[in-house]
Amino acid sequence: MNALARRVVSATVLLACAQVGCLAEPTRQLAIPRIEQMPNLPQPYEMRNWNKVARDYDALVFDFDRQGQFLPVIRRHEAPGSTGEPVFALDTYVGWASEGYETINCLGAVSGATAAGVDKSDQDGRDWVQLCANYFTERHGLNLYLNNPNDKTGNSFWYELFPSVLFSRIYCRYPDTEDMERQFRLTADRWFDACVAMGGKVRAGTVPDFDHTAFDFINIQPVDNGVWKEADAAAAIAWLEYMAYVKTGERKYLTAAQWGLQFLEEARENPYYEVLMPLGAYLAARMNAEQGTDYDVEKLVNWCFDASNRRKWGASAGKWGDLDCSGLIGSVVSDSGDYAFAMNTFEQASSLVPLVRYDERFARAIGKWMLNAANSARLFYANGLPADQQTDADWSQRCDPTSCIAYEGLRKTFTEIDRVTADFQTAHGHVRSGTFTETMYTNRNYQVLEEEVSDDGYRLVHIWEAALTDAASHTLNVVGKCNGDEAFQVSYAPRPDGPYTKAFVFDSAEDRGQNLELEVQGTMLYLKAEDIGRAAAAGAPSAFYVDDIWIVSTSDKSPFAGGDSKSSGWAETNFGLYGSSFVGVFGGIIETTNVPGILQLDCLATDYFAAASWPTFLYYNPYPEARTVEIDVGPEDKNVYDAIANSFLLTNVAGQASFTIDADSAVLAVVTPTQGTVHRRGNQLLIGDTVIDFMPDPM
Repeated sequence: MNALARRVVSATVLLACAQVGCLAEPTRQLAIPRIEQMPNLPQPYEMRNWNKVARDYDALVFDFDRQGQFLPVIRRHEAPGSTGEPVFALDTYVGWASEGYETINCLGAVSGATAAGVDKSDQDGRDWVQLCANYFTERHGLNLYLNNPNDKTGNSFWYELFPSVLFSRIYCRYPDTEDMERQFRLTADRWFDACVAMGGKVRAGTVPDFDHTAFDFINIQPVDNGVWKEADAAAAIAWLEYMAYVKTGERKYLTAAQWGLQFLEEARENPYYEVLMPLGAYLAARMNAEQGTDYDVEKLVNWCFDASNRRKWGASAGKWGDLDCSGLIGSVVSDSGDYAFAMNTFEQASSLVPLVRYDERFARAIGKWMLNAANSARLFYANGLPADQQTDADWSQRCDPTSCIAYEGLRKTFTEIDRVTADFQTAHGHVRSGTFTETMYTNRNYQVLEEEVSDDGYRLVHIWEAALTDAASHTLNVVGKCNGDEAFQVSYAPRPDGPYTKAFVFDSAEDRGQNLELEVQGTMLYLKAEDIGRAAAAGAPSAFYVDDIWIVSTSDKSPFAGGDSKSSGWAETNFGLYGSSFVGVFGGIIETTNVPGILQLDCLATDYFAAASWPTFLYYNPYPEARTVEIDVGPEDKNVYDAIANSFLLTNVAGQASFTIDADSAVLAVVTPTQGTVHRRGNQLLIGDTVIDFMPDPM
């Protein structure tokens, strides 16, 4: 095309924009308070090639012939449950002590690799996608994807929903896979039925109550375990149902999606529990754009970061030690106790990056968060920290030379959770039920210690043994209660024969947690539970119900990479495959540019079941001055539209082009053809039949 023709096309495009009103003021950006606590440009800035990490990980974990300690990490399972068809099984951790596997990990690895550009349907002669269809659970008519084909339902919403989310993502990218269409509709039908059983009424417009722990599909009723709720199930169910609506056009699925978002709209407390809430934020933005709804996206996005939920689940912010370590997702519980997880960090990006396509008011905030998260996430890996700030550096150096397997998590300070390792002795009384294993995790599975009748009255003396990590301080935590008229004292000593130091007393029938920093040296700890108060036998013997015992061992090493698997006896290392499998999300979304610190984020890489779209990239400039960024638009002439500025950045460019981003600002670049009519449809701007700007009304 000659220069005159270029000018004619450019003038035509600009005239069309002026006629439909797209040369408007820029869309006002909304600040997310937690993200504002993060640095614009984290220091030190060290960006990994996340696509390479994802491909290295995929090559390692899907290799049946990989040699080394605890390798390979993949196994064949010929009969995974109700289907009777083979699947592949990935270890949950490196050095996994179980023959079991988790569907979340296996499907996450296929979905993640696909996002990073790996074709898992035809990889070295293997079709991993077809194997994924075999995880579907038809036993007892469940017709669901669960974390294991033999799992029951009614234990945990997120474990029983997230596998179906991952399956749906795989089906979206491989829609011709045998039997997946049937499974997709059956899954949507089952969760629609669950919505109805939780109170949803189509004609009456009644919204289901999602404020439960889980849903039991055998008895068709919600479940409450009395310990925690997972009401952000509303977000995942809404996401699943809307994807089914987009795919099939069946109105009942749209109704269920609206139920889920309406529940979140009306919720007064943040229900974020593990990984599901970002799905709701994304879907609220998308349905506002596509369905003309008016959900409060800002509230839901804030809930993904601000740790206002009961678990204090949100994003890290600030320095850990000498390193900027913002943007990681996990537990934000105290000044020193922050604990971020690889899976949760990668997974949150899969929803929030495509969200900005539908609501560009969040472009700057999400761009800034992703810069921090992508920089900080290198610390999940062995090559990101010195050997004395991680638990298993030696294994990684020997068996993972590219450092592509992440630790399960990263703590702000070195923290090890030490657990009781044995019931050492019951000198008086008896264990009425349970063992020391029931003292692991606060879930109301009790070890019950009961008094015995003796000549001196009632007596109970029970001693546990625990191994201590070598650390600067140790804090004992016990959760328990008692019945009857007796009170029970917990004390501690470095030797089983004492002398014992009093820690605290339990004298209530209500569950109570108590903690105390211990004055103890050495690597062994003995805990004694004994009754106090009654000198003579009267009435029935009392019992001490122990729900949880743990010791938090800490030092000043910050940050520190590790996990829960070694201390809990689940595996020989803390390298978590179940989190590492999601690195493909970063691998598919993140690319660097010619300007260090300015990333190119692909907003389509994880935008599932989306309408036809042109390439869309988010850029955030963290610098205090404008910077010029290069973009490769391909060999054919293209225009580049900025959905934030509501105008075209570039017209009639090919190959490498460049544009300027203002200081501390974002650009949402849509690479469009040069031909086609620019026109409006309601609140959307299109070229032909393809939306280039959803243009939500500024707030």
